[in-house]
Amino acid sequence: MHKSHLNHMFFFPPSSHSAGLVCAFGGMLRYAPGSYVRRLSDIDAIQPLTVRTVAIAVTFGFVTGAAAGLIGVGGGEFRIPVLVQLLGFPLKLAGGVNLVIGLFTVLLGVFRRWGQHSWTRGDLVLMAVMGVVSIAGAALGALGRGRLPSRPLKWIVCAYLIAVGLWMLYEAIAHLEHTLVEPSGVARWLLAAVVAFAIAVASGVLGVAGGEMRIPALLYLFSIPIKEAGTLSLMVSVPTVAAGAMTDRYMGRITNEMLMVAVLMGAASAVGVLCGAALVPSMHPEVIKGLLGLILLVATVRLTVTPER
Repeated sequence: MHKSHLNHMFFFPPSSHSAGLVCAFGGMLRYAPGSYVRRLSDIDAIQPLTVRTVAIAVTFGFVTGAAAGLIGVGGGEFRIPVLVQLLGFPLKLAGGVNLVIGLFTVLLGVFRRWGQHSWTRGDLVLMAVMGVVSIAGAALGALGRGRLPSRPLKWIVCAYLIAVGLWMLYEAIAHLEHTLVEPSGVARWLLAAVVAFAIAVASGVLGVAGGEMRIPALLYLFSIPIKEAGTLSLMVSVPTVAAGAMTDRYMGRITNEMLMVAVLMGAASAVGVLCGAALVPSMHPEVIKGLLGLILLVATVRLTVTPER
């Protein structure tokens, strides 16, 4: 992509290019540039940078980044309440900001953790299949945020997180390993595509990277060990959050002021990722699984208490 195009996308106010992006999706969702999020009430809700804003962004960015580096999740379920409740972002705009922050987190997470594992050809193919379909799913979800019914989707995700979180805690305590299915050949790639697309759509709508949903799927549907599943999920999260963030930017949901907050929080997250990822080789897999189970349960609480506004 030409440098001027990148500058236009990320550092200048969005324009009518958004109409072209939507057309690329075959008119699946109607969109008139500026008619949805460019409401005065939404933009006025964004406060200028203050010492308090910077302190909150840096502190919570570091904490969620450390979780991402250690477990392999993006931490979006924890950042959304911070963006909405502490920084005052409207929920529909906070999702886009969260995706930009998540991009910092998952990119550095992949960089830091990639060399800690030995990858097979099957792992790489699985990663490629899930990554490609996630681009379309995340963009579709971001386009539909506010138009698609987010509340039913949120409750479905919460039910999934509760069930999987409790099960992972049970496995960690009982020192057990289970696999629901273990498909091979074409069935494996088809299942990967369907699962990845569904998670990416949910991620785009909710404004998260989706690691909390993706890692359990890799564990129980594809028999990927917990440490490798976290890294593989981070890799798939890269195109997922990038597609969602670009879509939000084109649609006018990420102003330059919001982008500055995202950069601050993302930079702090990057430092946290380095700290968390450094602990991965010395952590027992069952400890990581137990921590992920707890994170899933806490993430459920955070999702349910985030205000719908």
